[in-house]
Order: sequence, then C-alpha cells, then structure tokens
Amino acid sequence: MADNDLRDLRVQKQLPVKDMVEVVRTLYPKFDKTVQSKCENGSSYGIALRPDAMEALYKQFAPEILEGRRLAHKERHRLTCRISARLENDDYAALQQHLKADGYATMQDLLTDLVRRYLKAKEDAE
Repeated sequence: MADNDLRDLRVQKQLPVKDMVEVVRTLYPKFDKTVQSKCENGSSYGIALRPDAMEALYKQFAPEILEGRRLAHKERHRLTCRISARLENDDYAALQQHLKADGYATMQDLLTDLVRRYLKAKEDAE
C-alpha cells in the first residue's frame, strides 16, 4: 500500500472522512478521525492503515479500484504455481555448478525440465 492511498481515495472520490471512519470502525472500533488523519500522513507519524481496513474502504467506495489492484497483482507472473526446497550449502553449490554446465540458464529452467520429465515418466508408466 502506497503511503498516500488513503488520502488519494478520499480526495479522488470526494469522500467525507466521517463516512470512511464508519467503514473502518466495523473492523477497528476505536478508529476515529484523528487516527485517519495520522494514517493519511503516515510518513510523519510512522503509521499506516492496515491492508484489511484499506480493502474494506475500497470495497465500499471504489470497488473498481480494488478489482484493478487484484488483477494487477494476479497477473504479475504468468506461471503462478510454485515449488521450493531447502538444501545444504554444499548441495546447493554443486547444483549451481552442474546446472550451468548442463546448459540451464536458470534454476527455473532446471526445475521445469525435471518436473516435466518426472510427469512424463509417470504417464508412460501407466
């Protein structure tokens, strides 16, 4: 969340602070105009509105912005599924040397190739 998202939403949609405070109070009952002001000036006070409260404000007052943010977030990577493993330092160093020697430009290339070969072997075994 950018430092000025809260203020930008209020100004862009010409929202009364009172209305915004009511929405946030559903999640955080002690939220008030003073806290809103401090959140809008977060770089001066060292505070920011929590993401769930900001999402509630977007849902209430600007659902089109919220949907745009979700799409932008989802579309950052074409490949959205991830696998990972932790290795000993020696194993990792050896793996790095061998993958370069075998012509893999990245770890992604190696893992994709390994997974595809594994899946093909399983299909052929059936």
